[in-house]
Parts: sequence; C-alpha cells; structure tokens
Amino acid sequence: MATLTMSLVVLFLASLMVFYTSSGMLFEIKTGNNQLYQSKAMEAARGSVEHSMAWLVNSSNTSSLAWTADATGPAGTNQKATAASFPSSVSSQTIGGYTVAVSLWRNSATPTILEVSAAASGDANATIRQRIRLGTTTVTTTTPNTLNIASVAPIVIKGQLLEVTGNPDVYPSTIGGVAIATSSTNSSDIQIGHLDLNGGTISYGAFTGDAWDFVFPNTTKAQMKAAADYQKIYFYDGTVAPPDPWHQSLGTASDPVILIFDTGAGCPKINGQVVIYGLVYFANACVDNGWGGVEIHGSMVADGTIRKLNANAEFTGWSVSSGSGVITLPPTTTTSTAQTFAKLAASWRDF
Repeated sequence: MATLTMSLVVLFLASLMVFYTSSGMLFEIKTGNNQLYQSKAMEAARGSVEHSMAWLVNSSNTSSLAWTADATGPAGTNQKATAASFPSSVSSQTIGGYTVAVSLWRNSATPTILEVSAAASGDANATIRQRIRLGTTTVTTTTPNTLNIASVAPIVIKGQLLEVTGNPDVYPSTIGGVAIATSSTNSSDIQIGHLDLNGGTISYGAFTGDAWDFVFPNTTKAQMKAAADYQKIYFYDGTVAPPDPWHQSLGTASDPVILIFDTGAGCPKINGQVVIYGLVYFANACVDNGWGGVEIHGSMVADGTIRKLNANAEFTGWSVSSGSGVITLPPTTTTSTAQTFAKLAASWRDF
C-alpha cells in the first residue's frame, strides 16, 4: 500500500509538471501566433501604403483628386479624398488574406502634403500612416533630330508658282509620285507652264502654315542658324549675305546639305551648271529667271510665290539610289513639368 501510495503521489507530481510545461508551451505558441498575425497585418498595411503611393506618383491621378471637409482623420488634417476620386482599387485592397482600407488626407493650409492611412483587419489589426510631399520640377529633354530628304517633294511651295518659262524639269522620287507640294488648294495657283513634271503629281493643300514648319517641324530658324557650319548647313540672311548669283556646287549623293536664304538674303540666282545635293530654302517670294543649268537633287522649298522659273533647271526628288538622304539637324529640346514625390522624414506611423 505504501508503495502504491508513493507511486500515485509521484505520478501526480509528474502530471503537474507535464501540465505546467505544456501550458507554457501553449502560451508560447499563442504568443508566436499573435506575433505572426500582427506581422502579417502590418505587412498588409505597409503594402497598401506602397501601392497607394505608386498610384499617387502619376500626376494625372493626383490632379484628379477631389476633397471634402472631414475632421475625423489623423491629427493635422481636415480634408479627405472623396470616394469618387480615390478609386476602390486603391482604397479597398486585399493582401495576404487581410482586408485593408486606405484613406487619403491633407490639410487645406498645406495641400501639397498628403497623408496615406492604411488599416488592415483580419486575424489581427494594424494601421500605418505615411506623409508625402508633392512638388514639380522642370525636365529638359534633348533628342537627336534628322531630316530625311526622301520624305520631301522636289518642290515645296507656300503660295503660287507662276510664269514658268524655259524648259525646267521636275523628277519625283518615285514614278507617279508627288512633284510639287503646295499649301494652296486652288489649282490655278500652280501654273506649271513649260515645267515638265515627268509623270509626277501636284499635291494641293499638302500643308498649312509655313513651308519651313512643314519641312522642319522640330527646328526653328534660330536653331538652324546657330548650327550653320557652312559645310553641311549654309544659312544666309540680312546679317550674312550670300553670293548673288550663286555658282557653287554643294553636297554629294552620300552627304547632302541644307542651303537657306532667309529673310534679308534675297533670292540669289543659282546658275552656271551648279549641282546641289540636299535642300534649298527661300524665305521670300522670288523671281527666279536666270536659273541656268542648275540641278537640285533633293528639294527646293519656298515660303512665297515663285515667278519666272526658267532655263534648264532640274529638280530631282531624292531616291534610295541617291544615298541615305539623311541630314543631321540641331537636336530637338523639349521642356516639360514633372511631378516630384517624396516621403516626409519621420512621418511614418505604425500601431
């Protein structure tokens, strides 16, 4: 009996020890689970904040936000983004089995500072807030710019072509292609006279505005003048006068040039068996009698009426067989305003 009694006492004490140990282990498991659930809730809330900020980076999104007076938000805020302007795909998220409600706040006195509040709920609850500052910055982008002469008709003219005499010829770059591109929509403005189009066509109303802008849509005259090197780009105006008449051949089939007679440069006669590979531009209306034996392989562009084109001038559109026909122009510079986006230091709150 004594032995049995002692055995039962020992068994009871051992059972107490096992129970005590097991309860401690259960407590540790519960504590670990709580920490795990809380960490998941925090990460869900954190992910929603990051997703919301990614949405806010887009300036069109932030500019479309509408605000309503609301004093129930975080301290220092008095306006809340309306549900209609803050889409449900951002304001109501599900991450890792947790439902996250996101709200966006600001103070009307400092509207460029926004506060994102994300509240996650599920096995545990967590809320995270982050303040961000919106701003703008000027972005200047410079991109290469080229002219492909093959894309320009042999003659481009704003206005009229009148009183053609002699036996000039126009050869479009392709059979039946455009020989003359004009801004005019009146066929009587282009009186070809003795000008042989050699099967080419006339494109009426091919452009509006100036011929310059039609041919050089991304380059101003000031930019072209600044880039003039008198090897590939020749620019003449009232400051730098051109030779008149012009007797210099320019360019080659593999290396075309741009010859510009801007306002003040007049209309020099180009003659004397001159051969020019590239583009010749006249800013003013011109009387072009006296062109003798000139060959322009590329295009003649005029921002005014051309009269009395005569002699044996030839205008040949650029073709693949002539070479690449690509001329490097001054680079295109564009300026735009971009939205900046920065987290405010020490503004993170999680609880």
